[in-house]
Amino acid sequence: MKGRLALLGLTVGGLLSAQAADIEQGHARSLACQACHGSAGVGTAPDIPNLAGQKGGYLQAQLVAFRSRDLAAFWSSLPAGVTADPHAADPAAEFRKSRMSFPAGFPRDFVMYHEVTDAANNSAKRSYANHAAVKAARAGQTLPAGSAIVVENLSAKDGVPGQINSYAAMESRAGWGDGVPEILRNGDWSYALFDGQQTLRADFNYARCLACHKPKADTSYLFGLDAIRK
Repeated sequence: MKGRLALLGLTVGGLLSAQAADIEQGHARSLACQACHGSAGVGTAPDIPNLAGQKGGYLQAQLVAFRSRDLAAFWSSLPAGVTADPHAADPAAEFRKSRMSFPAGFPRDFVMYHEVTDAANNSAKRSYANHAAVKAARAGQTLPAGSAIVVENLSAKDGVPGQINSYAAMESRAGWGDGVPEILRNGDWSYALFDGQQTLRADFNYARCLACHKPKADTSYLFGLDAIRK
């Protein structure tokens, strides 16, 4: 990473001087960024970096993949260390939310396609896909609307899975991706974390799931699609 930034840094100065950036255009394009980095450029979680007040050259290097000098200019223009007004409108808030409820047909209408036990951490995972997802995957098709994946996180003793501690899930429904900026949109998929009683974790920022799964568009945004196809 350091080598990459050093190489990019050699060209950043020339890029910045060659063309004036447009802060207003950057503001208009920043909505997807705000889902994780906040409207004031302050990260929404401890492991998400602040963008407000960062040096323009550094931000440009980080944003080369987005080809956006305007975004770099906008975030650099904001004052560092200032939090967003809690009473102000937050247009990115919707992208942080899950659209899911716990699947009513689980586990009855699901097929377990993977199981792994971690003896060192006394834990286990069981992965399930509903019949719509399994049928499409085994036919070599893109997973359709109505597909759902549920992962059980369990405690384990002596390699034997026991109590379910939590769930992670993803589900696709027509229209769920409407309005999500393309840089974040995962088709019509939404993501959710549930506790052991199947209660949604409403405090989690689900835009992070969108960002993580985005590179998996060629496998229906799913890690481990091949395991379902077996």
